[in-house]
Amino acid sequence: MSHAMSEQQPNSISDAGYARRPDSPTVVVPAAPRVMVVDDDPAIRLLMRETLAEAGFEVSVASCGPEAIDLCPAFEPDLLLLDINMPLMSGITACTEIRKASERNFPIVMVTSVDDAVSIQRAFDAGANDFILKPLNWPLFQRRLDSILAEWNKSQVLDESNNRVRLLEKVAPEQAMLVSRSGTIIENLKSRSDTTPINAKTRYKTLDEVFGCDLASRFKQKISGVLKTRRHNTLEFEISKHGMSSQFEAQFLVDGRDRVIVVVQDVSDDKQVESDIYDLAFYDSITDLPNDHLFERIANEALIDASLHEGSLAIVSLCFDNISTEDLADRRTMLAVADRLRNCLDNCDSIRQMGDGDSAASVAQADPNRFLFVLHNVETLNDVNAVCHRIAEGFAKPVISDSGSITISPRLGVAAFPTDGRSLQTVQHAAHSAMHEAQETGQTVCFNSQASTIQKFDLVDGAAELRRAMDDGQLELYYQPRLSMPDGTVTCVEALLRWNHPMRGFVDLQEVLQLAKSTGLIIPLGDWVLRTACEEARRWQGTCQPRVSVNLSQQEFAREDLARRVIEALDLAGLDPGRIDLEFTEAVLLRTRNGLADLRKLKDLGVGLVLDDFGTGHTSLGSLKHYPIDALKIDRSFVRDLPDSQDDAVICEVIITTAHKMGMKAVAEGVETLAQLEFLKARACDEFQGFYLCRPLPANEIGGFLSKPEKP
Repeated sequence: MSHAMSEQQPNSISDAGYARRPDSPTVVVPAAPRVMVVDDDPAIRLLMRETLAEAGFEVSVASCGPEAIDLCPAFEPDLLLLDINMPLMSGITACTEIRKASERNFPIVMVTSVDDAVSIQRAFDAGANDFILKPLNWPLFQRRLDSILAEWNKSQVLDESNNRVRLLEKVAPEQAMLVSRSGTIIENLKSRSDTTPINAKTRYKTLDEVFGCDLASRFKQKISGVLKTRRHNTLEFEISKHGMSSQFEAQFLVDGRDRVIVVVQDVSDDKQVESDIYDLAFYDSITDLPNDHLFERIANEALIDASLHEGSLAIVSLCFDNISTEDLADRRTMLAVADRLRNCLDNCDSIRQMGDGDSAASVAQADPNRFLFVLHNVETLNDVNAVCHRIAEGFAKPVISDSGSITISPRLGVAAFPTDGRSLQTVQHAAHSAMHEAQETGQTVCFNSQASTIQKFDLVDGAAELRRAMDDGQLELYYQPRLSMPDGTVTCVEALLRWNHPMRGFVDLQEVLQLAKSTGLIIPLGDWVLRTACEEARRWQGTCQPRVSVNLSQQEFAREDLARRVIEALDLAGLDPGRIDLEFTEAVLLRTRNGLADLRKLKDLGVGLVLDDFGTGHTSLGSLKHYPIDALKIDRSFVRDLPDSQDDAVICEVIITTAHKMGMKAVAEGVETLAQLEFLKARACDEFQGFYLCRPLPANEIGGFLSKPEKP
């Protein structure tokens, strides 16, 4: 790819660099940002390269850390995407070495399935700037990189500005000294007045003589650190004279191998100005509540924390009905409203604290009639609903204003992470839309329409409806057959959950699962599926008695008694363990603490283990070899465009070869055409399932299908 982008295909990062068009030297167009992808998984490298190339990036790839270290100087990347877990050299070590060797400064982003805080912190300590978790959300992947590059360019501009400020300080300081590593004052460069710590007329020889032993010790620590890192640093301190205290800031700049320039400035007035500016920038002038700018900072921190720990949070957008423009401009009214909100949210553990942790600062004011707050560590959606109704009850009594008492009604819109989006902007917009819907419909609380478990089921009764569905026969299993590629025999059938609601008909599976997770019923629901699948598989008669495959959620897989639950289900049904396959995704496997030990327990029982949706970007080949897995399922997204898509063809071949090399079977899902089937068969894929063979069938029909002597 050419380094300069065409004018017809501009990249979304406009300030990442520029190149001249050859046909018009006076016209400058953005250069394609250069991205290096470092990952030991060939499928991931291929997907990233193609995705980024289509987005207008210039891409280079490396399969390991040493290769990346060699390629970086010549390629000069604007952004490095680096996997943590790689053979030969870990991504963290590679990051450290690349930082040492490179004369250029560029962002390094760790792309990894390892999301524990210790590993992430190690990556940051090694010089990483950000991280992206696998599995990758491909539609948002480019946007995330755009955002990272944009923030990086802004920070570089800020750094340049700070460097200019530091140069000015060196030229015209309040106080400046040239100091050795030991704290000896080699030269007193400048002193503007007798009020500063050093008087130019006095010949001080050491920092101890100037500042006293305690403060001088702090200076020496900074000097040692600056000489070691070769980076600028600062120290704030206070000095009292004649009963008056002044705030000072010392800046330390390297000057040679063992010397630093210490620049001292009186910043007492600056601190007050800075505080005033901060208040104006981040707090409402009437209510003194944090504004939307400060809210964005706090909410982003909460979002990152939730992402790191696979948590969830909700953003609530609130406005009031029956409140006039005059009331919104009235200081007494708005102070009363703000106080009422604070009181409603006091003692609410799930409120994300702002400011100094004072619960009174939990609410942010985005505009005169819109307030925001974050509920973090949300266990169930009922908890969110309870907080919202607590606020509604708190405004049941009138608010006292200068014009008398007014009765106002709060309207609350709620959106959740990650259900309604994975970025703050998306979730906040969803909450705002839900708030408008609450206004239009007269509801007190309205959840975002994307959160279907709340929108379509009453929040309070959702759990009861799901329990009733399990007891009253509203739930059932459909089965999709899986065939052996060589001889066409049915080897397995996958159990798929269906909820036939008496009022709504069949409910979307994702909605069912989200409701189960939100209400704490995912474990009982999983138990029901496992028991039912075993019981129905036991009834299948005839010569064809295939295995039955059951999907495990992360919550089920993380249970310590998983093996016991499987044994109980098999014993109750009288089914041989060899007739059961358990399916789980790479994300479930890698984000469960005792994944390997749990798999070995299940393997010892004799059940089959299948890694579902393989190839979507989670597991490295190095870690895969340690797991006792029987089969890899090729994700349907790689099968859909076969045989026309060359990229998908390569990925499928890699997965099939990988499975066979590791003694596993390769299973293709989502096969819908004869061309797809023939392609996979020619590549020695072992088994397949999909609509080309058969759509999922209810339990009362699957037996008839299995008894047929010939399969389509």
